[in-house]
Amino acid sequence: MAGFGLADAEGEQVPRIRVPLAVNADSMATWFLAPIARVAQRHPVDVDLHRDDQDYTARLLESGEVMAAVTSESDPVGGSAVTPLGVLEYRPMATPDYIARWFGGGVSTDALRSAPFVDFDRRDSLQQDWLRAKGVDPWQVPRHYVPASHDFSQAVRLGLGWGLIPSPQAGADLIDLGGPPTRVPLYWQQWNLSSPLLDALAAEIVAEARRVLSPL
Repeated sequence: MAGFGLADAEGEQVPRIRVPLAVNADSMATWFLAPIARVAQRHPVDVDLHRDDQDYTARLLESGEVMAAVTSESDPVGGSAVTPLGVLEYRPMATPDYIARWFGGGVSTDALRSAPFVDFDRRDSLQQDWLRAKGVDPWQVPRHYVPASHDFSQAVRLGLGWGLIPSPQAGADLIDLGGPPTRVPLYWQQWNLSSPLLDALAAEIVAEARRVLSPL
């Protein structure tokens, strides 16, 4: 996991450490990269990010593929250390033109059955769960798959459909369809080992998450 690349003041090579981490796409797009960048400015670290849904990132930790993960699971995986991060909130949003076209009579069950929505991928259930809570079978509703966080929000902003937008990506150009936000609790799980570098990463990530995310 180590390589070489930097030189210290005496010209000696400083080993670079590769750290594989798992993170969900919306965290990566909204808050996760900033603390990684701060640590990389101070330490010779090469971060290898594995992107997956927050409900599945813990499996990468369990398999040993990554050393730490942002996950929705609060129970420790294989004796890992767990730290609460906060809640990433999502709101169902669409453009004014889209709402005028599809929800002119309100966001009713009948309207939701025919209004196309933007789905992330086939492993993401946020939009589907939201529709089920409204009494709508999500598999009977037209959808567009856009499996990248920034592109997902851009698709909603272009009027391709409505979608659940992370609060940090919301803006005045989109209108909330109403109702309480969808709350996704997030946790930091890491191997339970003595590693100053991994601890430095964890400290920055936890601090940033608690600044950006809603409290648990």
